[in-house]
Amino acid sequence: MKQTARLLTVAAAIAASTFGVHSLAEQSIREDMEKACAPVEVSVYFAQSQYELNEFAEELLNQAVSRVEHCELAQIEVVGFSDSSGQADFNYHLSEQRAEHAMAYLQERGVVANTIQMSARGQEGAVSDSGEPLIMRRKVDLRFIPVPPTV
Repeated sequence: MKQTARLLTVAAAIAASTFGVHSLAEQSIREDMEKACAPVEVSVYFAQSQYELNEFAEELLNQAVSRVEHCELAQIEVVGFSDSSGQADFNYHLSEQRAEHAMAYLQERGVVANTIQMSARGQEGAVSDSGEPLIMRRKVDLRFIPVPPTV
């Protein structure tokens, strides 16, 4: 009887430690997945009046894609901007083209998401409070939002 009780105690201890190890392993995997599938933000910049991606912009997009390539994407947000030089209508259209070209580049590489939000802001916000033009507004901001991991 004592031996049976001892065996049951040992079995319970092994089961408890095994459960603890599995729980720790599952937690570690979940944390690794959360880190690997964190939202990624990137901005790509353009020359004045241009909407074609240059090599540097393509490389930035490639790096962003590689960070989320093993994740299911819940959403991709793509927002095009322009500076304040030129006509407002032209700048709005240019910011649309920038967003469209960035998204087309991603789609050519097989990037898909459950939802894609694409917008253009034109020259909105392209002048500082002091009235100075902000040339760094010639860009597209992209945000990749993965589906939260489940384990």
